[in-house]
Amino acid sequence: MVNAQEQLRRLLRVLCFGLVAVMALGMATPIINAGDSVTYAALSQHMVQSGDWLRLVLDGADWLDKPHFPFWVTAASFWLLGVNAPAYVLPGLLFVLLGGWSTWRLARELHAGPQAELTAWLALLIYLSVFQIMDNANGVKAEAYLLGCIMSATLHWWRLDHHGRLRDLLWGALFAALALMTKGLFTLVTIASGFVVLWLVQRRWANFWHWRWWLALLLTVVLSGPELWALYAQFDAQPDKFVLGRIGVSGIQFFLWDSQFGRFFNSGPITNPGGTPYFFAGVFLWAFLPWVGVAVLAAVREWRVFKTRVPAQRAATVFLVGSFGVTFALFSLSKFQLDYYTVIVYPFLAIFCARDLAERWLADPTWPGLRAVQWGVSALLLALAGWCAWSVGWPLGLMALAGVWVLALLLARRVALPQRRVLVWPVLSVALLYGFLTVTLTLTYLEKSLAYNAALQLRDQPVAEVLVLALDDTTARELAIYTGWPARSVARAQDLPDANGRACYLLVRAAQLPELVLQHWQPVGQGHWVVHKTGTLPRLLQLARDDSLLEDIRLLRCAGAVQ
Repeated sequence: MVNAQEQLRRLLRVLCFGLVAVMALGMATPIINAGDSVTYAALSQHMVQSGDWLRLVLDGADWLDKPHFPFWVTAASFWLLGVNAPAYVLPGLLFVLLGGWSTWRLARELHAGPQAELTAWLALLIYLSVFQIMDNANGVKAEAYLLGCIMSATLHWWRLDHHGRLRDLLWGALFAALALMTKGLFTLVTIASGFVVLWLVQRRWANFWHWRWWLALLLTVVLSGPELWALYAQFDAQPDKFVLGRIGVSGIQFFLWDSQFGRFFNSGPITNPGGTPYFFAGVFLWAFLPWVGVAVLAAVREWRVFKTRVPAQRAATVFLVGSFGVTFALFSLSKFQLDYYTVIVYPFLAIFCARDLAERWLADPTWPGLRAVQWGVSALLLALAGWCAWSVGWPLGLMALAGVWVLALLLARRVALPQRRVLVWPVLSVALLYGFLTVTLTLTYLEKSLAYNAALQLRDQPVAEVLVLALDDTTARELAIYTGWPARSVARAQDLPDANGRACYLLVRAAQLPELVLQHWQPVGQGHWVVHKTGTLPRLLQLARDDSLLEDIRLLRCAGAVQ
């Protein structure tokens, strides 16, 4: 007979594999969704097409903002698979999954005993079903890579702290260096904060001076050498370059200081107005769904039982709270705030919640407080999915949602009732919501995306440069990705080059046609498409529902270049 814990582990594995499949939906779209993602893909495309993997170049100009590692990985994917949307998403998805694997392993390391593996699977399930982590797997930004690098570095350095093995020092330093080359010095704060807080609480002062940690730090710096060399070669060795509005910018100084502390204090060359100490607390309420209630219940219980725990359990609590809390507090104090920043600390909270579930819920499967919370969260997510389907006016969408949910109900009848209420319904609900949004946006962008549909109309035309008049820089970059042709933005009609005899195409709003000398241009195609396709959820639902956000766009060819 299979015991109850083994049945639960099997259920957790099935749910985890199902969530990976939902995450992989982003691989099915030919469109890169987010504006930042288009920019990052354009930087990687330049590396592949030019053969220059050292410099970051955007729109023909030197670009100084993010470190190189994500662009190197994406460029390698483009080199292997071609320049396309799935090749852009794949590396980020793999790093998110690497973060999940490291979260599973770290949970096992932190919780010895008969429930260690069960806790690890619960932590992985929570990690894979956190809404913002799922979103990062498709709308790939630097944080997708950080999830894999930070959790892997933390895992190996936890093992180094407890077992002292050289291989963990080396692997930890490698992943810490990759995190450094993804987002800068502040990533080391997330990796190290749990250890520092733990050592302070345990008064392990000697660890701050132990040779292995200084060697780990030295190796991290050495392994970050490719980033430092690339910045030096592109900027510091050529101080006459005009970058960030001035001459004499040091790429290394920007990497080590301006991009980190300058953003933290909102005093660097790149700033973000606003920012409040409560911003990320508000983000957490939706970003950590469907486990927000579990996190609150776990925190309340830990506050009550912490002093009664054995030393190893207290050490795990201090480490997880330090790893999560320090970075979360720093981001909250910063004035430069974007909602996806704190996703890098959610894996630590996933482990924290998993331990509470393994300890308390398994001891009392009928625990009424947890059942009520998870029922409420499931109902909220289902209501939100239904509202989204109703908002876009898709009866078929509502029918599909209902059909999937009925099928899930039938399949879930094989699962014990407490497990259904606490695990299955919340996971299925968030997967249903996320899957519906992903499919809806993909179908909407296939029909209404400006760059994608213009690229389709250019597919059978002779290769030539595409000029994008008074739209936005992202449109030109995205068009270059889909066509493989050169494309650039032009701010004003009078800045257009001489069209007489020149082989080129022009993408322009119909309202601006009177500004052109029309005898120089011939129509190639047209459509009603959205120029700025990203935005808030209500705006995206409005885009799916009706045509109010669409604009009349014309695609023209230089008349003098017609054969």
